[in-house]
Amino acid sequence: MRVWRVGLRPFIAFFGYAVISLIIVSLLVEFGAFVLLSAYHWAWPDTQDNFADTSPAYDGYPWTSEFWKEEKSRWKSQHGSYEPFRIWGVAPWHSKYINTDESPNGTLRRTANPVGCEKQPGIDVWMFGGSTLYGTGVPDWATLPSFVSRDLNSAGLGCMEVTNFGAEGYVTNQEVMLLIEQLKTGRRPGIVVFYDGVNDSFAGAISPGVPSAHMSLATIKARVEGSLAGRIDFLRTSSALQLAMTAVNSLRRSNAAEPGAEETRSRAAATLDNYEANLHIVRILGEAYGFRVFCFWQPAFVYGHKPLDPFEVRIAGNEATKGTFHILTIVYQHAERRAQTDGEFMFLGNIFDSVKEPVYIDKWMHLSPLGNQFVARSVAEYVEGSLKAQNEHSKPYADVASR
Repeated sequence: MRVWRVGLRPFIAFFGYAVISLIIVSLLVEFGAFVLLSAYHWAWPDTQDNFADTSPAYDGYPWTSEFWKEEKSRWKSQHGSYEPFRIWGVAPWHSKYINTDESPNGTLRRTANPVGCEKQPGIDVWMFGGSTLYGTGVPDWATLPSFVSRDLNSAGLGCMEVTNFGAEGYVTNQEVMLLIEQLKTGRRPGIVVFYDGVNDSFAGAISPGVPSAHMSLATIKARVEGSLAGRIDFLRTSSALQLAMTAVNSLRRSNAAEPGAEETRSRAAATLDNYEANLHIVRILGEAYGFRVFCFWQPAFVYGHKPLDPFEVRIAGNEATKGTFHILTIVYQHAERRAQTDGEFMFLGNIFDSVKEPVYIDKWMHLSPLGNQFVARSVAEYVEGSLKAQNEHSKPYADVASR
């Protein structure tokens, strides 16, 4: 027994030495990768996923610095919350500028509605969309729903309480399910607004290129199926892996060909087919549950004739995303034609054609407070005009579902 123990000691010592050496080498590699990755992003800042806080669209706002500290902290600490069938939802968060409150309707981004409006007779307006509707990159008071509430409530139509059902990364497939979930609880809106475009285009025509899918399909699929890729997914936060992926993606961009023109057009058409099918379902629900439906296709710097600010030119000309923007442009061309021929939704792709000020803050087409104000004005004017026309020629406002 003593001989066996003596013989085992060198093995244990060697194994311990190997483990410690491996840990030290891994830490050195991780630190080296962190330094190289930081230097790469410093030399080529446009390669970062998000550099919205440097946008000149925030110049002149005294709250900018404090707000972006909160927003970046939210990005780092939040990963959404699991929701059955919709995969993820909005996680609770509370700070000075950004608040997602838990309510009977779920966890929702706070909207700046008129004080006391919820206690007065009026119309409930539910708005659905992705991160641009949720309000990524702006304070609570500067989200699109907050500005829509301000404009609608100044139109003399009575009290309009707007609820922001936006969720970062959502496509209309998820939004329709969210609407159905709300209706099943017995709550009834008077007006439902859908605001989409970029996410549906990206998921349907770029990644995964399947209109019926959600964003991050490959990652979530791997996790659910328990594949090797899913099990080691936690390594994505490693600087070493991020550096390796940056190198691989650079090679792919230079060597990999984009989808052919015919395939791109086919994906764009399928994306719009899926989008309009979702809107058709929503309109049927509106007829059954007594609410009006308004749908808008959001603007993007890949389309239209906006005089781009130098910062916006820098985003739009990013070599890393040139192929993605080209495909998005094709989808937007299809969307504008569908809007004109089918009349199922309003196309807002040209809304900034005469706006010289910067309104886009990043490559995901998120808007600044000024950009949201422009869009909100168009949305509110269209809804207001439709309600007034309805009042003059058919039913009074009271026939639109109210609280």
